[in-house]
Amino acid sequence: MSNPVWDNFRYFMCALKTLGVSTSLTLEGGSFCVSTGTYSENMVCCERNVKPETVREVLDFFSEREEAFMWPVLDDNSRRVLEQCGVPYAGDLAAMTLKVSELAQSVRVREGVTFERVGRENVNDWARTNWLGFGGGDDVPGNYYAFSEALSECEEVSLYLAKSEGECACTFAVADDGVNVGVYYLATVPEFRRKGIASSMMKKVCELSGGKDIVLQSTPSGVEFYRACGFSEDYRMPVYSTEEDIF
Repeated sequence: MSNPVWDNFRYFMCALKTLGVSTSLTLEGGSFCVSTGTYSENMVCCERNVKPETVREVLDFFSEREEAFMWPVLDDNSRRVLEQCGVPYAGDLAAMTLKVSELAQSVRVREGVTFERVGRENVNDWARTNWLGFGGGDDVPGNYYAFSEALSECEEVSLYLAKSEGECACTFAVADDGVNVGVYYLATVPEFRRKGIASSMMKKVCELSGGKDIVLQSTPSGVEFYRACGFSEDYRMPVYSTEEDIF
């Protein structure tokens, strides 16, 4: 059965696996886990029919690196196995889809907001803005700069930086899997929130989509914003993690 949100998410995770800063472990049935060498960008791609031995492999892999991870799953049996193995449930991501419609196309770019495609010359601005937008402190870890630089060179993912009157305000990334366009790393610096900048970003994503459906996984705090932009919620994706507060 087709699952556009998950298919794009897997495409994105496969892209993470190819980064020069990443290490990965192949699991049964084509599943895998990937460490990006950062605190927060470590993923498990094994969404169904999780087995206890697979959980032990994943726990050992990340324990050796002293890293937390995110593990989204799509079936109840996998949830039971993860809980039996002591991996805590962390919350749900909302799988959401937007058909590029007149509603989405009618969103206007706020005056003074501009967008830059991210490359080597401005990737540190992207990393700093993204870190602040997701609630990080003023001191951005060096490994997050390294991760962002590697991501900016990835052919499957395109990074963008939004500026308001020349000041770095918002980040996002798009991953076009050929069928749908996924949105990732959407983060707005606190002082620029509720000023129409994120909505302007959605107009830019619509332009970049080439008419393809737009898909994403939203944290609980972002669901109402995406609904206001015209997204529909397809289902909830339970996430397990060794980090207490991943959202």
